[in-house]
Amino acid sequence: MLNEKNIFTNEFKKVEIENVVKEINKNGYFEFENALTNDAVSKIENDGKTKLDINQNKINGVYWEKQYFFTNLLATSKTFYDFVTSEFVLNTCEKYLGNSFRLKALRYYETYGGKHMQWHTDNKTDKNIANIPGLIFIFYVSDVENGQFQYIKGSHNWSGKKGYSDYSDDFINKNYNDKIKNFKLPKGSLIIYNTYGIHRAEPVYKKNFIRKSVFFQVDSGIDNSERIILNTKFVNKMNDKIQMFFGFGKTSDYPIYPNSSLNTLPLNKSLFYDLIKYVIYRFCKSIFNYLPKFIQRVIKKYV
Repeated sequence: MLNEKNIFTNEFKKVEIENVVKEINKNGYFEFENALTNDAVSKIENDGKTKLDINQNKINGVYWEKQYFFTNLLATSKTFYDFVTSEFVLNTCEKYLGNSFRLKALRYYETYGGKHMQWHTDNKTDKNIANIPGLIFIFYVSDVENGQFQYIKGSHNWSGKKGYSDYSDDFINKNYNDKIKNFKLPKGSLIIYNTYGIHRAEPVYKKNFIRKSVFFQVDSGIDNSERIILNTKFVNKMNDKIQMFFGFGKTSDYPIYPNSSLNTLPLNKSLFYDLIKYVIYRFCKSIFNYLPKFIQRVIKKYV
């Protein structure tokens, strides 16, 4: 089992938090190549890539159009728990956000070809724009040469003056094209950015494209968050800071993202075969119920 000492690479362990905060204050972001070890990233990916089991009472991932999401990493991944509660993460949040901060949302996600993400900011609640300082941590679970995370350098300094959080491609290309920072980085690289900054993932339209990432958001407002399932087995220490970070005793009723349903499920071969098996099963069961009892007993004996 991994622990905090071997989640981060030796080079990343040399990073000074003061420099991280300085970079975020200046540009809106901090980046570091190969911050997490390959072993740590692989374990988190394995814990996040759950099989889609329709109508089974278990923790599953969901599909939303051209993306896959798993929002319950803290229920399945001890490695991810150790990462989000590491001294680096907690001390960075404290240094940048102050003494009060809370985990608001998290997800392992995969983005496929054809997804066009709008430029946007993340300083918002379930209702509207919010004046709540926050940080987002993203690390790549795959090497990223296309479909990379993009950020408008310095936009965290002025986006809060706007009354909206979404921006068109035309607006960005016309006014801030020279400020677009592209994060083409290898697996295990870490990006931390101010939630007021304008960002997106670059659109890619190749059918076989896939980008894997892990995301979590920490805000200075501690009164609400998305619902977070925490496996108590992972908790190896408990103090006031950990309780505050996870929102113990606080409300957690922000809508879960994404708002998935059967309508957002892609009709691929795997789903098609599952649906065919389901139809055949229901048909056979209906026929079985009309058979005489003695024939039912014979069938049950051999099936």
